[in-house]
Amino acid sequence: MEARYASGTGVLVGRGAHWVLLTDPGDEQVLQDIWDALSPTAPSGPSVAERVLAIAESAFAGDPPALALADFTSGASSTLSRGSGHVRLAGPSRVLGIDRGADPDGLAPTRRLVGGVVAADRVELTPVSTRTAPAPRADVGDPPAAAEALIDGIPADILAAKGPDGPPPRTRVRRPVEDTGSLADTSEPDPLVMQRIEEGAHTTIRPAPGPAGASDDHDGSTTLRPSHLAHGTVPTVLAVSCPLGHLTPPAAPQCRVCHQRVAPQQPRRVDRPPLGGLRLPTGEVVPLDRGVILGRKPAPPEGSTDWPHLVHLPSDHSFVSRRHLQIELDGWDVVARDLESRGGTTVALPGRDPERMRPGDAYVLEPGSVLDLAHVYSVRFESGAVAR
Repeated sequence: MEARYASGTGVLVGRGAHWVLLTDPGDEQVLQDIWDALSPTAPSGPSVAERVLAIAESAFAGDPPALALADFTSGASSTLSRGSGHVRLAGPSRVLGIDRGADPDGLAPTRRLVGGVVAADRVELTPVSTRTAPAPRADVGDPPAAAEALIDGIPADILAAKGPDGPPPRTRVRRPVEDTGSLADTSEPDPLVMQRIEEGAHTTIRPAPGPAGASDDHDGSTTLRPSHLAHGTVPTVLAVSCPLGHLTPPAAPQCRVCHQRVAPQQPRRVDRPPLGGLRLPTGEVVPLDRGVILGRKPAPPEGSTDWPHLVHLPSDHSFVSRRHLQIELDGWDVVARDLESRGGTTVALPGRDPERMRPGDAYVLEPGSVLDLAHVYSVRFESGAVAR
């Protein structure tokens, strides 16, 4: 793991695949306990995240003012944040910070850190995987030829797999309009949405037709599936199961769906399940089984090989850009990115003040997060028991 930190008033504790940045507890014993908790845990014991959170909650008599944690045990990060702590993406890196809202031009320079305990407000973590080929030996014959049927270990029939030809069906899920102002409850997509996922349907959500003669900002081209866009193989993740069988990240202290405590167990690699849904003001839910593009005329990113859900926003929202906001799935993380939109986007994580997103930056969302596009259209990321 390559780590570069910026000095500050918080404390960074890191070793191996586990890193945590938090408000300085002012107690050396607490930091020692966190350091000990970051050591690898036995399969039958509590996870690193559980142990760190328990220590921090005890030290601060509740949730810490700021905490951000990254666990790279699986090779793809699992992240947690509390208080004003936050996690962002920068390519393959994860940026943990407690300096939310800081001016990017005024950020302190970073220094390299292999591991230990330092005063910091921000750290950028990049997984490093280096393979060195052994030196050739005179007494060894030529190496065997690489198998032509495999490329990077992926069978040819999978590499050649394509999605169905032709335009995706126009599928629309209708649900009663619900109050999306509350952040207290979160929900999974409804059964009709889950059925759509299982059937492999594509999603193009459009607003209701306007009055006769009204201009339409989109020409319908995004309902057609260009021939170069095809579904890839389903991404896999390491997961554990709760008593009800829901899949959840190994680093999470409780089930992401039903919030029950997960019994200690050995993680297993599975196809990634849907990570929840994106609820629109109409009450419709866009399932997060793949990415989402929102705007007045959304389209897949240039060079994309997959078809995201396309959500057409009303054309009368002039400050909403044609391609305004992108939702991506990275391992277990749901990531939002403002696409240099005209009216901008604000993000409000549960219990925190809204923050204007910096164009192009990737923000890791938590269930209950609300994204406000140009202050005229809000959507909410939901995951968990169905809200009633």
